[in-house]
Amino acid sequence: MKICTNCFNDIELKEFIESNSLERGRCDYCSNVIDSKIMEIEKLFPFFKEFFRIFQEDKGGKPLVEILSDDWNLFSENKTAHTILSDILPSIGFSNLKSEQTVNYIEEIIENVSYWGELKEKLKWESRFLTNTDPIFDLGWDSFFIKTIIFPSGQELYRARIHSEVGQNTYNLDEMGCPSKEKVTSGRANPQGIPYLYLSKTLETTLYETRAAYLDEISIGKFKVKENRKVVLVDFTEDVSSFLDYENIIDYTKSVLLKKQISIDLSKPIRRYDTELEYIPTQFICEFIRYITGADGILFNSSLHKGGKNIVLFNEDKVECISVQKQQAISVSIKSIQIPN
Repeated sequence: MKICTNCFNDIELKEFIESNSLERGRCDYCSNVIDSKIMEIEKLFPFFKEFFRIFQEDKGGKPLVEILSDDWNLFSENKTAHTILSDILPSIGFSNLKSEQTVNYIEEIIENVSYWGELKEKLKWESRFLTNTDPIFDLGWDSFFIKTIIFPSGQELYRARIHSEVGQNTYNLDEMGCPSKEKVTSGRANPQGIPYLYLSKTLETTLYETRAAYLDEISIGKFKVKENRKVVLVDFTEDVSSFLDYENIIDYTKSVLLKKQISIDLSKPIRRYDTELEYIPTQFICEFIRYITGADGILFNSSLHKGGKNIVLFNEDKVECISVQKQQAISVSIKSIQIPN
């Protein structure tokens, strides 16, 4: 059976087929594609044999095809996934697995990732300043934050500040950076008294992040990475690829799922009735990342602006505010869903 690049969403897997096949033709799985790079599906068996080691049957879990879509974005379509899995699984020794079968990750992975939930509770309610970090190192978390992304000299970033009154003058360049340590309050990433700089990759995202109201006046600061400098960020937005490190798939899966959980907490907006206790776990993990990796900050997804990306810099020395413009919010859209009483 021949399989093609169009069967998959995984970029690394698509590139493998593209670069290791000299044959073009009709795919046996998505037969509407008549001229694509194709290869014998057996050539992908070593990858799939390793990859499916991370799953176990679990009546309380999720359908296998659903996990492959939600966590890995592996196949281009569910229909194609069902067909491919029905051929692959029996051929690689996983005849006990079916595409619609409910599964979960193996216990080793579950135990590693679930410690984040346990750690959050300990930090909030038990021990904050003398937390035992031995379990974190024992679980290998220090190796999970090695992947970084670099913003080069000249990279533009944005920060917004809402004005306290109508007609207020635009903030000066030096007022758009971090507040002084004496005035710094707790944030999602920083503890009180320790200033971090919160930025967004686009102007639109930073407007969402300020949660500006209708007719609010706002100063928008444009920042740039300084000349001959670069900003190194631990990346919580990277595209995952089960093919990328399949020979080390168990540890790679731990890293992917842990960073996904932390990213959700980093992106989660604080509601008006939440307390600063909610900040503590993400403050802790940012401090951990800062001192273990030596990175300049973190990059994570915005929960308020789909597709938007936010940056936290542990130190603002590598960027500078180059301009500030005054804007006014002219439209705010709010949607709601019904929730249980």
